Amino acid sequence: MPDALVAGVGAASSGSVFITQIVGLFNIFVGLMLVAAILAYGTGFVMWVTRLGVWPGPRDEAIHVMSWTPAILFTLVVVLAIVQFLQAHPAVATYIAAGAGVALALWALIFLIRNSGGKEEDH
Repeated sequence: MPDALVAGVGAASSGSVFITQIVGLFNIFVGLMLVAAILAYGTGFVMWVTRLGVWPGPRDEAIHVMSWTPAILFTLVVVLAIVQFLQAHPAVATYIAAGAGVALALWALIFLIRNSGGKEEDH
């Protein structure tokens, strides 16, 4: 009997390791967002510097490009916080993944039920 209990604990811990690894894939997304933020700011700054003599027309476009950088960085910080929380608490990540799966299954079921009816007859 204790061997079965140990096997169950081992399976549960390997599940949490799997969730932690899946959440760790978001670190790649974080790196891509950081690169996007740096490129957006760099592109906007170069556009702004190269169009020094022309105001207000084309320089506004450069400022618009640079204005996306804080939004990207804010999203980056939020994603990093979520990733760190879910890596520190794999049990919570498992519940969140299960809840999302159940919600997706319910949505699919409701969608199929609503759209599976026959053609309506014109009277």
